[in-house]
Parts: sequence; C-alpha cells; structure tokens
Amino acid sequence: MFDNRGQINIIEAFLAIAIIFSAVVISSVIFPSSPDLVKPKSLADFGQEALIKLDTNGELGKLIAYGNWTAIKQSLDILLPIDVSFNLTVYDEDLNKLNSQAIQNTNLGHEVVLVDYVCASQNTTVQFFILRLQLGWSN
Repeated sequence: MFDNRGQINIIEAFLAIAIIFSAVVISSVIFPSSPDLVKPKSLADFGQEALIKLDTNGELGKLIAYGNWTAIKQSLDILLPIDVSFNLTVYDEDLNKLNSQAIQNTNLGHEVVLVDYVCASQNTTVQFFILRLQLGWSN
C-alpha cells in the first residue's frame, strides 16, 4: 500500500516548528528585554535620578537648609557617572541664589543639559528650593 512515513515526518516538522515558535513567544513575554540595553540613559535621566535619590527622606532639603554644599557635591560625585561633569545652583522661592560656593566637579564639557528640580525642607517652617543642575560629558 501507500507509505505514510513521509507525511508523518512533515507533520512532525510542523509540530516542532510550532513548539519552538511558541517557546520564543512565551519567553519574550516572561523575560522582556532590559530597558537599559535598549535605550541608553540621557544626561537628563542621570541628573533627575541623582537628585531624586539625594532627596530621599528629605535629605537634600536638610543639606540645603544647613548650607552643607560640600556634602551635596560629594553626594553628586557618588551618584553621577564618573564621566559626567556637573554644576549645581540652588535658589530659594524668590530665585535668590543660596549657594555661596560652587557645587561642581569640573568644567562642563559638550552636550550640556539642564535639569530643574524643586524640593522642600522638612523643618518646622517649610522652605522651598529650586535646583538647577547643569550636566555635560567630560572631555
């Protein structure tokens, strides 16, 4: 009679392809690609994340209220990548400059971006501060 082995091999190949395709689709849903690998962070992202981390539990507002500019600079040195240069200026709510000394690590390089951030002190009298963080790639 007729030999059905050739038809069974074709059906088996289609089933194997369907199983492999299903495994690839399911694994891409379960393990999505990392956003860090897909899109590199911009300077603005680095600056915003650094200021948010520094402002955890109102720490940034405390440092500004006490005028501890050195601690702010050291914190930004730690939080920002080593090849990013910065310059931070702190203003009060009336846009008067508060920091008497420069809060920067080096001169700004190329591709300078500006990140604005607002924070508040958590003292008995609340003070609002406006921070302007300039970031650039070091040369």
